Amino acid sequence: MESKPFFNHNTDEEIILAKRTQELDVWISHLTYVTDESDWLAQIASKKLNDETLKDELLEKSEQNTIIINELYTYRGSIENYNECDNLECDIYYVNLHDTFCSKYVKHLEAYRNLKNELYKKLLN
Repeated sequence: MESKPFFNHNTDEEIILAKRTQELDVWISHLTYVTDESDWLAQIASKKLNDETLKDELLEKSEQNTIIINELYTYRGSIENYNECDNLECDIYYVNLHDTFCSKYVKHLEAYRNLKNELYKKLLN
C-alpha cells in the first residue's frame, strides 16, 4: 500500500482524512489476511491436533474478524463527514471515533495472537 504525497495546497482536513483512510486500508488488509489465516489454523487444530475446542475458538475469531472488517468499512464510508466539521466538538467526535476503532482493532489482534500462540505451543509439544 503506497502512501500518497501531500502538497502545500492540501488543507489540514484533507491530510487528516487521507491519513485516516490509509490507516483504515492497512487495518482492513491485515484483518482480511487474519480471516484466511485463522481458517487455516482452525484446520490445523482439527486435522493435526484433533483439538475441536481450539478449532472452534479460531473459527469464532474468524467470525469476529469479519464483523470488525465490516464495521471498519462502514466507518470508512462515514469519515468523509469529518470534512463537514465546523467546530471543535465535531472534530473531537471523529478523533475519538477513530481512536475507538483503533483500540478495537488492536485488542482483537492481541486476542487473536494469543490464540495463535496457543496453537503453536500445542504443535510444538
